Amino acid sequence: MLADVRRYFDDRGILEVSTPVLGASGVSDLHLENLKVELTHSTAYLQTSPEYAMKRLLAAGSGPIYQICPAFRGGESGRRHHPEFTMLEWYRPGFSLADLIDEVDCLLRCLHSDLPPLTQVTYAELFEQVTDVNPHQADVRQLQELAGRFGLDASHIEHHDDSGCLGDYLDLLFATLVEPDLEYVAVLDFPACQAALARCKTLRGAVLVANRFEIYVGGMELANGYEELRDPEILRQRFDGNNRMRSSRGLEAIEPDERLLAALPNMPACCGVAVGFDRLMMIVHEIDDIGQIIPFAADFRLPGSAPS
Repeated sequence: MLADVRRYFDDRGILEVSTPVLGASGVSDLHLENLKVELTHSTAYLQTSPEYAMKRLLAAGSGPIYQICPAFRGGESGRRHHPEFTMLEWYRPGFSLADLIDEVDCLLRCLHSDLPPLTQVTYAELFEQVTDVNPHQADVRQLQELAGRFGLDASHIEHHDDSGCLGDYLDLLFATLVEPDLEYVAVLDFPACQAALARCKTLRGAVLVANRFEIYVGGMELANGYEELRDPEILRQRFDGNNRMRSSRGLEAIEPDERLLAALPNMPACCGVAVGFDRLMMIVHEIDDIGQIIPFAADFRLPGSAPS
């Protein structure tokens, strides 16, 4: 499968790159746990994705690029998660989000010919079908009540009246009530509080949404794509907001990646996507446990969990 993926991108003239696994900066995203490495005179971070470095390459004039690399996220273990996993990530200058969705679909069909036609639907349409609530207008209190109405366990959510708490409830409701029924679907226009590094746009009715998509196969998230944000001031504001939320929850603040912020104005307009390669192998080979895909995953299994 690695050879097939490389052949796919090589045939399209997309350059394979390699960026450091060990970086000087971590991510401030509230829901990602950085794994740190203490060096002699500084702290380094095992990268949660190659995104920051690849964007610096784009800003330096690389043109379209892709990478297959290890990524690391602490606190993740289960049938679909592992602290070290393989990520396929690529960026397409000049592409629209629709162009990139088509390219992801084309790649997946090259690897898995039995996929049904790809359906495209907005986040709000899916959410409202199940809950009768508009996710772009709901506040924390409404979503908390909604979780209670559906009998969902929200005990893991810390109650802060901020966008992080709003995103937590949206994640819980969407993952529990919507995702399991998504056979092969591209979900568009996510809530603005879940923009991460994506550009936001305004829909009719002055609704602000994140211009990003996720592709699901068999009820499992496989791909996450953005129209990439290129405004360093807006991104700095997001980093600062993330750190305020981290501090309110007793988490370590993460210094912004100044090299990324300095490079961002030179990055061409583009869209990018990350695909979980191990999950892709799970889908192709009809395996429901990522531990049967990743070599030596059993070394990190929690006591009492099923062996790989």
